Amino acid sequence: MWFSQHSNGEAFTYQAVEKGKDGKRPIAYSANGTHANYAIPGIHDHTLPNINLPFPLIIPDHTSAGPLWDPTLSAYYYSYSNSTNASSSGAVGTFTPYDDDTPTDWLYFLGRWGDDKLPKSDPRQNCPFGIDALCKWTGGPTGPVTKQLERTKVCPDNGNPCILRTSKGARR
Repeated sequence: MWFSQHSNGEAFTYQAVEKGKDGKRPIAYSANGTHANYAIPGIHDHTLPNINLPFPLIIPDHTSAGPLWDPTLSAYYYSYSNSTNASSSGAVGTFTPYDDDTPTDWLYFLGRWGDDKLPKSDPRQNCPFGIDALCKWTGGPTGPVTKQLERTKVCPDNGNPCILRTSKGARR
């Protein structure tokens, strides 16, 4: 199971992740105010992908067991084909809804989803050591068409190291 985080993410075997009351459906912990999700609750370091430390080093993400949300209750369902889409977006791949009333145009958006990156001059921005890549308030993530949906392995082929974990690691 892939847990997407800021510049990469973490992979775990299905057996390693926490399950809901039914013992089958995995639980993910969403970071407060960000797009990252984690396999365990607690404080996570935003700047070091692929590592679950018991403490944050530079910029923390906070997760907790807040209200349980069942995403299947308000989800749209699609199949994805890696064939070239003929839409005006020029995106690769085609999303096909399982219901005629389900929208698809938003899936082809190629920009960033969410807020723009705060400039270094903004007092709310935190860029350790003045390094752009370490800034806390960056632009939102890109959409589904950029997420290697055609991949056959849990880890994306993005040049970043990926370890398939069999345990959840540190907890705080």
